[in-house]
Amino acid sequence: MAVTDKERKLAATLSDPVLWGQAYLYNRDGSGRDYWPHQVEDLRCPAKNIIHLDGRDVGKSIVLSTDALHYAFTTRGGQGLIAAPHQGHLDTIIEEIEFQLDSNPDLMNSIALTKYGKPKIHRKPYFRLEFTNGSVLYFRPAGAYGDAFRSLHVGRVWVDEGAWLTERAWKALRQCLKAGGTLRIYSTPNGLRDTTYYRLTSSEQFHVFRWPSWLNPLWTEDREAELLEFYGGRDSSGWQHEVAGEHGKPSYGAFNVEQFNLCRQDLLEYQKIVITDSELRDCDTEEAAHDRLEMLLNLTPRSGQFWVGGDLGYTNDPTEIVVFQETEIGERTLLKMILRVHLEHVSYPHIAQIIALLERYYTPAGIGVDNGGNGLAVVQELLTLDKYKGLELEGRLKGYDFGGMTRLAVRDGKEIKKRTKELMTSLINGALQRKQVIFPSDDLEVEDQFTTHTYTLRDGKIIYSKGNDHIIDAVRCAMLIREEGNLDPVGEEVVSLKPVLTNPVFI
Repeated sequence: MAVTDKERKLAATLSDPVLWGQAYLYNRDGSGRDYWPHQVEDLRCPAKNIIHLDGRDVGKSIVLSTDALHYAFTTRGGQGLIAAPHQGHLDTIIEEIEFQLDSNPDLMNSIALTKYGKPKIHRKPYFRLEFTNGSVLYFRPAGAYGDAFRSLHVGRVWVDEGAWLTERAWKALRQCLKAGGTLRIYSTPNGLRDTTYYRLTSSEQFHVFRWPSWLNPLWTEDREAELLEFYGGRDSSGWQHEVAGEHGKPSYGAFNVEQFNLCRQDLLEYQKIVITDSELRDCDTEEAAHDRLEMLLNLTPRSGQFWVGGDLGYTNDPTEIVVFQETEIGERTLLKMILRVHLEHVSYPHIAQIIALLERYYTPAGIGVDNGGNGLAVVQELLTLDKYKGLELEGRLKGYDFGGMTRLAVRDGKEIKKRTKELMTSLINGALQRKQVIFPSDDLEVEDQFTTHTYTLRDGKIIYSKGNDHIIDAVRCAMLIREEGNLDPVGEEVVSLKPVLTNPVFI
């Protein structure tokens, strides 16, 4: 029987992930999916081993999800694994894949059904898709040790943000890929040198793609100028990693991943609250805004000792506020994060109202915030406006200049100082090492930030990575306001000036 043109076209479409994606996938605005030239090159690359050094906003998640769906749709009995350091990374890809399934009935009909007629889309304990042709896509977070990979044996692996996989996770991942299988690794480089990701980018067995952010057709001179200002120029590690997609200057982990994971627990009392400007737009008066914020926070009065820290961004930046409860267990002091308030596009008068509400419900021993962004304005409002006088925040509320110095002690008549941001970070590291601080295990954003925060050294100074650190900065402020009561400004004590430099994240 002669092959028709329609059959030839279908065969060509099914064999080419680019043509397949254009035929089956959609953009969020409902238009048909199209691919940029650098994405086409990746999707059609025949190499078994592929690794990326990518800037942000170059469309790597689109490529990864397209290739994974095409593989499952066209491979009978295929098994593939989408892996990432944390669940938060996977959620972005899962959201894209679920959008595509909802947008195309043909694609949804390719999902197998249970005996009850429901699609075989499993969400617990991990996300998994089963297809009518017998293919299965597994989605697994690596965590610190790669335990979620150990039961799998698959023919194709896609790794998102591979630069952040631990060495133990890499070993577990490699063991679950069948001989002759395909490995595709996508990541923004982080500057860490002693890692499997770094080594593989120099391996002759891998085809290397380098995608700087300016490959995005929407790149503009204004966007370039904005990022140059944010990261501090082309020589900064942030620009090199996040924009240029280069290894750049050597980086080191600001926090030890294993120590951090040992300090994560299930906290029944923990709350994460998200408030956006849209929830406050119809509040015409200050009283209405106060009542709305009190309702959204939904707090109950608590007894005990509490510390509050805040990273108060500009209106267009997120604001993070954290609350720690301090308890005594035997001779040990324990700090538990019991609340995180995430604010988006919320103006500083409302931020001041939120801090005032936290004061009324918790009566914290100290409130520390950064002096950048909205911080200075919020501190001035809370300390000077008559409506907040009754809170008596003088001495308990303080704004910190992260680029400044903090006096630790006076010795032989001379002040001993340390850079504020380094001191704050060393306080967190000390608490992690002593297992004195407890973070909630189910807050994936806390995990993501603490395990990916890095620093570089420039002229003997520590330069911390920027961008994904708002929660960390809030914790920094809480730790320093707590510690200030223990700093003796006139004592003759010996203080080490050596910064607390942790080992690289992965050793």
